[in-house]
Formats: sequence, structure tokens, C-alpha cells
Amino acid sequence: MSRISLKVHLIEGGIRVVFPLLGIFFLVAGIFGAISFGVQPLYEAMQTRQWVEVPAVLEAARIEPPDIFHNRPLPALMVRFRYQHGTKEYVGSRYDLHQGAERRSVVEANLRQLNAGRLVTAWVNPQMPSQALLVRSLSWPLLAMSVPFAALALLGGFLLLGGMVAWNQAPAHVRARRREHREP
Repeated sequence: MSRISLKVHLIEGGIRVVFPLLGIFFLVAGIFGAISFGVQPLYEAMQTRQWVEVPAVLEAARIEPPDIFHNRPLPALMVRFRYQHGTKEYVGSRYDLHQGAERRSVVEANLRQLNAGRLVTAWVNPQMPSQALLVRSLSWPLLAMSVPFAALALLGGFLLLGGMVAWNQAPAHVRARRREHREP
């Protein structure tokens, strides 16, 4: 085998292996990001439109730093509030539809408005009163973050497809060798 054909063989092999692996990685990361930043908050926003408004007492609020290992690339506002629905008292811990995650400046501004002991409005699921949150509006900058993730998933899909096509396309010299072996 000549040196040029070895290089071509290595490049073809690399394409057949690297494209699908990169494609799977980008596809999974893109789908996960698009769901986390876009699909899930939009779905929950539609659900919370049926929730009822109840008074609540804010017990605590703090900023949790970003934690990549726990799937939170942004700082989050963590809250604890007490509310009553019907005759039962509940404790809630969800700030908004995005799990309190937001840019640092926005999280700090929100924290300044939340003082312990303050009366706030909580949105409660009447079907399951243990589910509640303080803010049910969407963060459009966070929703916009789902667009690059969707593009990443699309790129991953194309890389995976390209790798699959490369596996199915045999080089000319391989096809010629197959023909030689078949002919007596």
C-alpha cells in the first residue's frame, strides 16, 4: 500500500469513526440544552396559567453559585416560603420556571427585592397544592439560549448522518477488490 493511499485510508477511517462520535455528543448535548432552556420552561409556563394566587411569607432567599456537575451552568436564586392552601400549610422552594437560574446581575437584583419575613405572592397548583412558585413569567434571554443548543443538536444530527453515509460508502479500491474476489 502506498503512502498516499495509507493517508487516504486513515482519513476515511477517521471520518467513519470521528463523525459519528462527535455527532452523538453534539446531538445529546444540544437536545439536553434545548429541552432544559426552552421546552421545559415553556411547557411549565402553560401549566402554571391554571394555578391560583395565594399569599405567602418568604422565609429565606440566597444565591447558589453555578454548579456544572449538578447541571446548573448559571447562578440560581434559592428561596423558601410558607403558604396556605385550603386548611393545610405548605413550604415552597421554587422561585421561577427556570429553577431560579439566571445571569448573575439579574439574580442579585432579584435577591435585593426579597427580604425574609416579607409577604409575597405564590402561584399554587390547585390540583397538587405542594407545587408552588413565586414568579411564573419566562426569562426571554434564557429561552433564547435554547436556540444555540438546537443548532448544536442539528449539527450533531448532520455529523451523525455524515458518519453513517461514510460507513455505507465503500471506497473505489475496496469495491474493486470485492469484484476481484467474486470473479473466478
